[in-house]
Amino acid sequence: MRSRLARSLAVPAAIYLAAVASSAQTPAPLPGQKRVAPCDPQYEIEFLSPAPAEEAPLIHGASPMPDSMHVILELSADGRNRAPKIFEATFLPSLGSTAVPPTDLNGDATLGDRHPAIPQLILTMDDALMFGGVVLPPGTNLASFVEIIGSEIEHGGDQSTVISWIIDPTFMVIDVNGDLGTNLFAKVGPATDTVFVLHGVDPLYGGFLSTQNPTISIFTPDWISTVDDEVMSDMQTPWTVAVEVRIPCWFNPATSPPTPTPLDPIFGPCQGGTMACTGNFGPVPGPGFHPMFPSLDVRFSDDYIDGMGTGVPGGIITGGQCGVIWGSTGASLGYAFRQASVHAWYGVNGFPDTTPLGGGDDQLIYRFVMPVDGMIIDSDVMPGEMMITAAVEASSNCFSITNVRVKHRPDVLTRNP
Repeated sequence: MRSRLARSLAVPAAIYLAAVASSAQTPAPLPGQKRVAPCDPQYEIEFLSPAPAEEAPLIHGASPMPDSMHVILELSADGRNRAPKIFEATFLPSLGSTAVPPTDLNGDATLGDRHPAIPQLILTMDDALMFGGVVLPPGTNLASFVEIIGSEIEHGGDQSTVISWIIDPTFMVIDVNGDLGTNLFAKVGPATDTVFVLHGVDPLYGGFLSTQNPTISIFTPDWISTVDDEVMSDMQTPWTVAVEVRIPCWFNPATSPPTPTPLDPIFGPCQGGTMACTGNFGPVPGPGFHPMFPSLDVRFSDDYIDGMGTGVPGGIITGGQCGVIWGSTGASLGYAFRQASVHAWYGVNGFPDTTPLGGGDDQLIYRFVMPVDGMIIDSDVMPGEMMITAAVEASSNCFSITNVRVKHRPDVLTRNP
């Protein structure tokens, strides 16, 4: 009797256990939710720069005061084991710029080879791009021009990768379709993104007009992201610090298109010592400020040894008011930034403010990128964490400060190609 009962229960029990196991592996989707197989990689890619409705400098190489535009992508993947294979590093000069012809990395006379450090990336534009006397037609894969790649781990364990390329005046954008702008397209695996950037003229200094507070933000790493703190010793995963600075401007209608002109610029040696410079820059001795944009100040609360072996004492910037910084400790990492760019923005109404004090919200947008390839010494009061503080000063000595808190550990691993 017992054996017959056991046999009669065995089949439904087996079916039940199989159903439980199946539901544990692939939970039922919520109403309106698409079922996704557990091993399907989920990617997202987004242009962080340029952003929609921005105007980039006219990259023509003939301006007396040439500036650079910035292409910055963020690639997010849901879990490091399923993330695309990426080799994080700094490529200055870029692989595509040193190839002959440009972007022909394997020497087969075919343009548009993929970047070996991130082979899944496709990056194109709908205008032609000239570099080194060679015209790259619309649709050419420009990924081999990428110069800085860095990754971090987000809160839930996802991998976030920042990909950066400066288009400086050694390039020339040819507006083949006459729309006074360029569509940029990016693709990694199933993920795609596109953005349209207007063609403008280079920002020019128009004299100091009024006292203005700049706005500053750190857009990588994210708050409480996890970064590698022993890149220099274990050569695992470099990451990036990216800073955005916005300053009020107006658009001088004396030119066509109107010239973006700051009311209270962040100072530097360009344009007769009145404005910060943009472009790619080689290594600068540190610690301290960067000579091309000396008003930018970035500090780690932990001690840091950069990839060249330079020690930078940890510290923070605590606050202040126009002309007076209340307190700062440690030393600046401004010298370690390798890229700077400037774009313009017409404000929320989408129209340029053509009077100097017209009360508009138009802005110049500077973006700065630092590759972090050294070692963090856990020296502050937060074990396994640190504060990144950034400040910027305008010509009037007014400034703004921001910070972000990140975790760090010595074993941030990513999949290499």
